[in-house]
Amino acid sequence: MDEDHFGPSVIVDVVRYAAGRFERVNATVATEVPLTLVVNGDELATLMCSPSDLRQFCYGFLFTSGLINRAADVKSLSLDETRWRAEVLIERKPDPAMLDKRVYTSGCGRGVMYTTILELSARQPLVNDFTVSPDFVIGCMKWLQESSPLHRITGGVHTVAFSIESRTPEKSFDDIGRHNAVDKVIGHLLLEGVETSKLILICTGRISSEVLHKAKRAAIPILLSRAAPTHQTILLARDMGITVIGFARGGQFKVYSHERRVDYKPTYRV
Repeated sequence: MDEDHFGPSVIVDVVRYAAGRFERVNATVATEVPLTLVVNGDELATLMCSPSDLRQFCYGFLFTSGLINRAADVKSLSLDETRWRAEVLIERKPDPAMLDKRVYTSGCGRGVMYTTILELSARQPLVNDFTVSPDFVIGCMKWLQESSPLHRITGGVHTVAFSIESRTPEKSFDDIGRHNAVDKVIGHLLLEGVETSKLILICTGRISSEVLHKAKRAAIPILLSRAAPTHQTILLARDMGITVIGFARGGQFKVYSHERRVDYKPTYRV
């Protein structure tokens, strides 16, 4: 393995067992780097992540952590990809009391959130009349599964994408951590000034309460995943006004909250 190579993936020498025998082969694995985020001269966190779309990642993490409210709040961002260090200057100094209230997330990548943001994100539920069709939900998940060569090659990353106003998704983001991939999407939306009231966030990984809070912070009304939500996610989503759709695979899915946003005609079997 080339220790100086920091692309999205690397090739390593491994021993494979198959059909009753061992053999030495090359395997492609996802790259992982420690990105240290320094805000206004103070080290905020070191985040294990994939070395792609780091600008979007920084903006998304700062936004979902409550340190910025819009892209213009970032005065400068300097990325050093030799030391894996991001130096950021933001409009206002972070509140030390908020930074002391860290919550370490359940996902890979050793994520971190701040409890003040968790508290604030639950206050006002999302209310809008945006709806999607079942066929569109299934089509979005099919698109996502085909969108990431890195996921297909390595099997070691999460992929997250978005759709606006029931249009075909155009771009996906990969990361070793599902929270990071969500932050990359949100950072992209922030930088591009995308309106989120008619947006679906499409994920490959489990929908945890941390992912839900990030979506709520970005005012995203629908979360879609091929995996399942946790019970806490479902309870919070019902309070937050967010539609959570899980187990979207094989032409079917389950709606766990606010089914009004899915073109919904009850056809229960007795």
